[in-house]
Amino acid sequence: MKKTLRNIIIILFFPLTLVGQNNDANVENLNKITRITREVAKINLTEKEFNEGIAEGPIIYKSIFRKNGGWTAYYLYENQNDNPPLRIKYSQTAKKGYDEFEFYYKDGKMIFAKLIEFKNRGRNKGTETKRLFYYKNNELIYTTESEKEKYAEYIKRTEKSVRKMIYE
Repeated sequence: MKKTLRNIIIILFFPLTLVGQNNDANVENLNKITRITREVAKINLTEKEFNEGIAEGPIIYKSIFRKNGGWTAYYLYENQNDNPPLRIKYSQTAKKGYDEFEFYYKDGKMIFAKLIEFKNRGRNKGTETKRLFYYKNNELIYTTESEKEKYAEYIKRTEKSVRKMIYE
């Protein structure tokens, strides 16, 4: 009887201990996300105190069936040679619309990225999709995107190529 009672108690309370542990991790992640959100807001509020640069160029597709397009990058920096800068706002033409990215940095590392996809052709014409990515030490800690791996890699690749285009 004692053994059965003990097993019932263990079965009833074991899930609670797991939830409690997960809550601690969730609270910690929530605190990190809150700090990152504050840092992003601080950069946006104080942007007038910094210098802004612009870079732009064409996107020329090899296929004759795709229209050529372009890209634009506005970057916010404290010193001329800051790489990475404090913020990069980048937009480019995409297959069925255009994409807008925002990359935010602190201490030389990306802390936040936002991707907004605008569709102006095809079945989803007129739609806008916003995706948010939070980083700590260049590692993704949270995203609003369900296809995490696909978009996380796309963000990293785009961020790397944008910085290369700006600083070359």
